[in-house]
Amino acid sequence: MSLKSNKSSSGDLTENDENPPKYGYGVRHIQLALYLLCLTVIIIGRTHIGVTIVAMTIDPKINTSLVNNTAGENNPHILTYSGNRTESESINFKRINNVYNNIALVNIDQNYKTWSWPKSVQELVLNAFFLGYMIMMFPMGLLCQRYGGKLPLQIALFVNGIVSIATPWLTVWGDWKALCACRILQGLSQAGTYPCIQSVLGKWVPINERATLGCCVHTGLTIGTVIAFQLAGFLGSSKWGWPSIFYTTGVICLLCFILITIFGASNPSEHKSVTEKEKNYIKGSFIDNNDKIIKTPWRAIFTSKPLWGAMTAHIGSNIISILFLNQTGTYLHFTQNIDVRNSGLLSSLPYVAGFFTMLLFGWLSDYSTNNKIVSKNNARRISNSTANIAMATCLIMTSYTSNRIVVVICLVVGISCNMGVNSGWMINYIDLAPDFSGTLTAIGNTLANIFNLITPAIISYIVTDMTNITQWRLLFFITSGVALIANTVFVILVSTDVQPWNYGEQKESCDEVKKENIKETHTIVTTL
Repeated sequence: MSLKSNKSSSGDLTENDENPPKYGYGVRHIQLALYLLCLTVIIIGRTHIGVTIVAMTIDPKINTSLVNNTAGENNPHILTYSGNRTESESINFKRINNVYNNIALVNIDQNYKTWSWPKSVQELVLNAFFLGYMIMMFPMGLLCQRYGGKLPLQIALFVNGIVSIATPWLTVWGDWKALCACRILQGLSQAGTYPCIQSVLGKWVPINERATLGCCVHTGLTIGTVIAFQLAGFLGSSKWGWPSIFYTTGVICLLCFILITIFGASNPSEHKSVTEKEKNYIKGSFIDNNDKIIKTPWRAIFTSKPLWGAMTAHIGSNIISILFLNQTGTYLHFTQNIDVRNSGLLSSLPYVAGFFTMLLFGWLSDYSTNNKIVSKNNARRISNSTANIAMATCLIMTSYTSNRIVVVICLVVGISCNMGVNSGWMINYIDLAPDFSGTLTAIGNTLANIFNLITPAIISYIVTDMTNITQWRLLFFITSGVALIANTVFVILVSTDVQPWNYGEQKESCDEVKKENIKETHTIVTTL
């Protein structure tokens, strides 16, 4: 008589020796499509401000005789356009009012209020979101762990919807300070977005589809970014003006809130339409904690070497990607006289390409592991290394060229390949602990945002003259080195085995039961 055991040679619980039968299209795909839609809408609410603020402001250097102060002495910053303009003044207005492939963002024929905020105030507005985002990241991760991935997403959509609709009135009332307050509230509410998405993926996606479906959901980042740029450009130049951007965003956030409230579920156990066959296919392992809230094993989490490998990669790739996205345009503008940010093609093309490469990375990762071409560990290593090496190479190349074609290639290839992190360290959080993936993502995001606060000071220290190519090149080399070192740590420490602490006390009890069952069966076999 032969006995089958679900235990590895080390005595730890592993996946079943026999995988459950394949289950094709099912409820899990509908749920993930719903969460993809919600992520896209949330990203639109987060990123449109980069274009919208152009529609809300005018250059303080514009001749004040061309504007009519409609608010009196009590509010001298609220301005509208009026009067006749000379040809040179019209050209100046055209330069300001056109961005992203010459789309007019400020309709000068309408009387929408605009502000003459200096660049420093605009930066405060743009970064206010991330203040709230960082503050609530860890608490939202705990909320996600306690109540599942649906609730934090509901909070994000509802708060963003209400705040977005109220923002135009509040801004007219309280100027840039009120706008900053609105953005902070949105950041506070959105802090749980990625922890909740990771938690949902850990509950709804079977192991052999993890990279493919995970990357499909994460394409919401690229889709939302592209839509936000184009939507803000279109509405800002329409007869409804910049307030319509906030109203539209708020309405779609509330609509998605209704959809996720009615049709969404944090895990298969909460969904009434999932068949037992699909549930078994999704679980695909001996232990499942969907219905049980277990205590968070903090000590085991912070002493886990594979987890520190994933978090190190998270920090490193975040530093280089943020610098690549935020500073490359500034570098090219001041050193090469290439205006990347004011081109609709160059602003959107990298994200459009990134949509397809993200799907490609996910599919290749699952295909290669399911067909035993590479191990899961190596699949994570390859995806993450490709992303970081390509990003570092493209970043350095931009400091050695002024050729527009090469610049476009670097932007597209760098951002496209960077999508490999979604099937690298990002999916690895779910590999290590499906039941705590939201908490792990929150920890990683908190650490990454702390480094994001330090990075601007380092950049200012290195780059004292924005026209000095040598200083920029030094910054790019240092940043690339940090990312590659972080990736090396990930390559060394990576593991795709579910960690024992994922199961908490339940694992220990199951281990004891299995030992007793095996002992009793062995006794029976010996007797026979």
